[in-house]
Amino acid sequence: MKDLFDEIDQERKELPHLKNIQDEVQKPRYHNFYQKLAFWLFVFLFGVGIVLGNLFPSCSETSNLFSTCTRTEYNLTLTVISWLISFVFCSMIYAVGEIISLLTSINETLKKRK
Repeated sequence: MKDLFDEIDQERKELPHLKNIQDEVQKPRYHNFYQKLAFWLFVFLFGVGIVLGNLFPSCSETSNLFSTCTRTEYNLTLTVISWLISFVFCSMIYAVGEIISLLTSINETLKKRK
């Protein structure tokens, strides 16, 4: 009976070198207008969310006699909700840019074949 390790050594194949794959995986990535717009719009809306939390504070204490707000604090809920909405909105804009980028690359490939 053969030793299991000897059998593995006989049937083992060498793995491909990563240097061949590395150039294809690490291509420079170019972003189109929509992708850049989505990034900068998210940065802007991130700051707007912080400003909204300050402009519309939440009430932490109310007066028992008049039911008016006596103490306010930063509105974290409004900030987080605005961040989530801006993330979803900017993700959709980025996705449109990605679709345009893929269609452009398909068009270039088809032009090369002709």
